Amino acid sequence: MRVAVAAGVALVILATSFPLTVLYGQHRQLSSAAAQLSQLKHQNALLAEQRQQLESNAEVKRLAQQNYQLVAPGHSLFVILPPAGRSTTTPGAPTVGDPASQPLVSPAQAPNMSPDPGLPKVPTAPKGTSSTGTSAPAGAAHAPAGFWDRITGSLEFWK
Repeated sequence: MRVAVAAGVALVILATSFPLTVLYGQHRQLSSAAAQLSQLKHQNALLAEQRQQLESNAEVKRLAQQNYQLVAPGHSLFVILPPAGRSTTTPGAPTVGDPASQPLVSPAQAPNMSPDPGLPKVPTAPKGTSSTGTSAPAGAAHAPAGFWDRITGSLEFWK
């Protein structure tokens, strides 16, 4: 009986001083670390295989041509773009959206012709109207412009 009581007391002391939840938590940490180690070993093997492939000049040339559009000396790279607006073209006919077939545009009108709809539109005043909306008399004399006014006037894209 004494042995049973001593074993019971030892079991209670052991259970209270060394909780099972700590053992379970450590077991989960060990399992997750083992899974992470396995994943890293797999990635390491893939990277070692990729390194071995990149040691060949043929693979480096292939990647340079495929990813960076680099060409060997003496060769030329041609990029053929699809025509904008339609899928089929007739030989010799101008393609839709060809900038060469568009009329010339003054720099002051360039923001209004932007293909990006997010750019702000610049309001233009009709001829004979100033920016304040008042009509200028036809025979009104203009005061001579200063040096900086003439410079900024010649650079229309600053207006």
